[in-house]
Amino acid sequence: MQMLYEYFRSFGALSQPDMEFLLSHIKKGKLNKGEKLIRANQTVGSCYFLEEGFLHYYTHNDLGDRITLKVISPNYCWTEIEGFFYQKPTFDECVALTDVRFYELKKTDYLAIKSKNIELSNFIQNITEQILSAKVVEEKKKSSMTVEERYVDLLHTHPELVQEVPVHVIASWIGTSRETLHRIRRRLRVA
Repeated sequence: MQMLYEYFRSFGALSQPDMEFLLSHIKKGKLNKGEKLIRANQTVGSCYFLEEGFLHYYTHNDLGDRITLKVISPNYCWTEIEGFFYQKPTFDECVALTDVRFYELKKTDYLAIKSKNIELSNFIQNITEQILSAKVVEEKKKSSMTVEERYVDLLHTHPELVQEVPVHVIASWIGTSRETLHRIRRRLRVA
C-alpha cells in the first residue's frame, strides 16, 4: 500500500487521521492474466489504482474490431468515468494483460470519504480534477502526433509497457495496424 500512499501524498498534504480514513476504505485486489476487470453492459461502481501489471481498456467498433482506448500502467488511478460518476452501463471492457495487483475504491466509499469533511472532499476533488486534466492533455498531445511520434513517445515515457504489452494492443492504442507498427519498429532499429 506504500505506492498508493505515495500517490495520494503527491496531491498534497493530508492529516494522518484523514489519510488513514481514506486508506481504510480501499480494498486490495488481483487479477490473473486474461481475467476481466470490467465487462460490457456492466455499471462500473469502482475506481482503481494499479499497483502492478497492465490493463487493456477497449471497446468494439461497428465491425466488431477491438479498439484500444487505454493501456493502464502501474502507479495510475483509473475508472470508466461515465459508469462511475453517472451509473451508466458501459460498452467497454477491461482485461488484465499480465497478472495485476490493484486497489479498489467503491463508489459508496468514495461518497463516504467526500462527505466526511471539507478537507477530504477537497482532496478527492483535487485528485479527480487532475486525473481528468491529465486525460485531456494526453488526448490533445496524442492527436497532434503522427503514429511514429506516438510510438517514440511511448518508448520514452513507458518503456516497460512496450516490453510487456502485445504489439497488436500497442498498435491499436496509437491508432495504427500491427503491420505498420512492425515497419516503424524496424525503421527505428535501423536508425
